[in-house]
Amino acid sequence: MRSGWRAGVLAVMLCVSSIAHAQSADPKVVAAQTLFDEGRALMDKKRFAEACKKLEASQKLDPGAGTLLNLASCYEQNGQSASAWITYKDAAVAAGSRHPDWVQQANESANALESKLSKLTVVIGVPTPGLVIKRDGIAVDPSTFGVALPVDPGAHTIIASAPDHADYTTRVDVGAAKDDKSITIPALVAGASSGAVPPQRIVGGVIAGVGGVGVVVGVIFGVLASGKKSDASDPKICNADLTTCSPAGKALVDDARTDALISTVSIIAGSALAVGGVILMLTAHKTEETHSLQARFGAPGAPWGATLGGSF
Repeated sequence: MRSGWRAGVLAVMLCVSSIAHAQSADPKVVAAQTLFDEGRALMDKKRFAEACKKLEASQKLDPGAGTLLNLASCYEQNGQSASAWITYKDAAVAAGSRHPDWVQQANESANALESKLSKLTVVIGVPTPGLVIKRDGIAVDPSTFGVALPVDPGAHTIIASAPDHADYTTRVDVGAAKDDKSITIPALVAGASSGAVPPQRIVGGVIAGVGGVGVVVGVIFGVLASGKKSDASDPKICNADLTTCSPAGKALVDDARTDALISTVSIIAGSALAVGGVILMLTAHKTEETHSLQARFGAPGAPWGATLGGSF
């Protein structure tokens, strides 16, 4: 009975959403409606992973309670229980007093999921200055360390990093329902950093590379010069000291001298650049970067999802 009532509400909601979108010629709204329709069609075909992406994009372009409710249903059917739970809550807030039936459906669906949510706790064993924890590439708010947070079932990658320390990476598999996992981040190993390469080190590497190419070019032209000088030494075209030559011999001698000059300049300049680049790389100071990231799950641009975010 409850599933039938839910289907009815979704059908009405779909119509209302279509009418609301059709009233606007805003390209963003038109695109959002198109994505919404494609998402609903994919849901009907039970292609939920693809459908959720379409609905997410629609919500981003034109946020609305109707899209959120459909997206939450898509997440639920795709096995993303935590994302579905928070998105149902977002939908209830977005619907407000305008759609009390949507609010009721969203709250009932969220409550039904809440008791089944799987959770993951990240515990910090030894605090490290500048510690950043990322779950699946998204920074985790430090205020949630040690707190059991709802997560979607499946594999999650946890990376801990700090300036001048080696990263620590681990993976945890979370079960489909009522699973409760906890991981402890050990003390990070000091003296290494896998963060972004400082600009000076990049410049030094480029300069050293250019220098190496210069040396190679110099050697190549040196070989060419030697070969042309050898050809010009033929008694038929030049005398022994290459001071008197036929036109062909003179051309070979001139080319050999030009190649020799290029070789000398390239080797000297290349060697200087290579040495300078290495010095730059060795003297580069490690730099710290500040990232602006937000930890959340559920639909982008939704009210509850935004309040659960944390940034660095």
